[in-house]
Amino acid sequence: MRIRPIIMNNLGVKVAAVAIGVLVWMFAKGEQVGDRTFNIPLVLRNMPEGVTTVGRPFENIEVVLTGDNSELLKLELWGEPRAVVDMAEAVSGKDFRVVLSPANIIVPHDTRVAVSEIREPKTLDFEMDDLTRARLPVVAVVEGNLAEGYYVLGRPNAIPDSVTVFGPERVLRDLTSVTTASLMIEGRRARVEATRGIVFDSEFNLDAVPREVRVVVEVEGTTVVALDDVPVTFEHEPGFESVEISPEVLTIELSGPEHIATRVDAEDIVAVVDARGLPRGVHQLVPELTLPEGVEVRSVLPTRFTVTLQ
Repeated sequence: MRIRPIIMNNLGVKVAAVAIGVLVWMFAKGEQVGDRTFNIPLVLRNMPEGVTTVGRPFENIEVVLTGDNSELLKLELWGEPRAVVDMAEAVSGKDFRVVLSPANIIVPHDTRVAVSEIREPKTLDFEMDDLTRARLPVVAVVEGNLAEGYYVLGRPNAIPDSVTVFGPERVLRDLTSVTTASLMIEGRRARVEATRGIVFDSEFNLDAVPREVRVVVEVEGTTVVALDDVPVTFEHEPGFESVEISPEVLTIELSGPEHIATRVDAEDIVAVVDARGLPRGVHQLVPELTLPEGVEVRSVLPTRFTVTLQ
């Protein structure tokens, strides 16, 4: 039997029949009553001037709505249901409790659905406080290590370097600064700049203006500096008829961040050859070096000094 001619015969009529069947099924299903769970945003209205919640309010309320499936689908796709709480009676310094009911759930006027259940949370408990503000410095947070041989020049900067923070008085009075979301600098070899938001403890109801800042990390590479004729301090026990050290100076090669290494000179290096406790004779000693912070030794010439004690 040849299957293809059978399938292709009157194909347009068959496709139309299938489409009509799907539409009839969707219409029949849409007329059925069902339940659907929604996570809807919580909106606080009529907050008294100068008053705020201490904790950050719930962002969403989980509710179950009942209605025709077509209405529920329309609401899910295009509606904007929300939970609304009137805070007009809230007073600073006192707890404010709201037991949620269907009256708090707002759906578009042309949507025929009902609230069958409020699942989570059922009750809202707010700790109220005075709303205040403070100008606080911003600490830029960076993570990761630059590429080998590269250094962060100074400290990461935030632009602007301070923001206005709004929040409950009892929380804000203990804040001395705010931090940014972290900026990753792993493997970077040049200046890094990016926008990062201000990060708050999620427990408290805090906000900042501006909410984002620019974080700038200046990066510089390693510089090598050679210093000649660095004087050597020779230390030995008293009582010898003659003492000699050869040579009396050294040459040192340093490496470090450019802004540090280029400022180091011979007087900043402490080189000591310590012969204390040694008997008479000729000794080969390694110098002990003290360097400015931020630089390290690449090479020293000579590596050993000849010390003669007679």
